[in-house]
Amino acid sequence: MNAFRSLYVPLSLAALFLALSISGRTTESVDVAGQKERTVSALEEDVKRDPTNSELWVHLGFAYRKAGQINDAQKAFEKVTSLNPQSREAYSMLGLIYESKHMTPEAKKAWEQYLATETDAEKRAIAQKHIHHLSQ
Repeated sequence: MNAFRSLYVPLSLAALFLALSISGRTTESVDVAGQKERTVSALEEDVKRDPTNSELWVHLGFAYRKAGQINDAQKAFEKVTSLNPQSREAYSMLGLIYESKHMTPEAKKAWEQYLATETDAEKRAIAQKHIHHLSQ
């Protein structure tokens, strides 16, 4: 019986790995997805406790983006701009999100807001390229 149990556990793990592999997921991707969900949940709780903290909203926006929740990321970055109109991170992320959604006027405005606060020449050049592309 003990020999059977020692075989049973590894076979169960092997079966799980095989099932995940067949479905296109690996145990690593399951763990990463779970970690992303835990990060999002923790940041959502932090934002509930301190809803006017623009830095928490920035982190939540990036967590949503990383988790593939683009609409939620957009809302979070929009919240950041209402709390902190000088947030370059929020405007650049909104520019990218709006571009991906083909929301051209909104994307141009976000990139223009970004330019109003960014002083680094290289980063300004990138934003100007986005605006030029959107203008065509």
